[in-house]
Amino acid sequence: MTEPEPVVAVDTGPRSGIPAWMMPVLLILPFWAMVYMGAFAEPTTEGGPRTGPQIYASAGCGACHGPTGGGGVGPRLAGQESKLTFPNPEDMVKWIVEGSAPSRGKSYGDPARPGGPRPPASGGMPAFGTQLTPEEITTVTEYVREQL
Repeated sequence: MTEPEPVVAVDTGPRSGIPAWMMPVLLILPFWAMVYMGAFAEPTTEGGPRTGPQIYASAGCGACHGPTGGGGVGPRLAGQESKLTFPNPEDMVKWIVEGSAPSRGKSYGDPARPGGPRPPASGGMPAFGTQLTPEEITTVTEYVREQL
């Protein structure tokens, strides 16, 4: 019987325990994490949150209420009209969040408004509660009430 030949180990240096294919992955991982987290950042303009005029324009408010709030398909907002309809800002925020569908066919706004409440809602005002953040709704409400 012959004895097996001894296996000679070749010393290739210290092993890190990390496979060679893993090195590129480990190098790319921090960059991927920055891009991934950036996808969840708040939309900003010039280093800050969007302004009232930017939200009014991008949400399409001007398409119905006019670019300067003068009215059109939707009622006039400029000239303090929005404050007459909704003296309480929270009521206006609720209107923007829910839209006019819950009030379809009913008068809306302040019953003590000069000339009475607004005529029956057509249900055409879209709900923006899922399209805009609460902060954006507050910002655009303040813009409409104070600057239009």
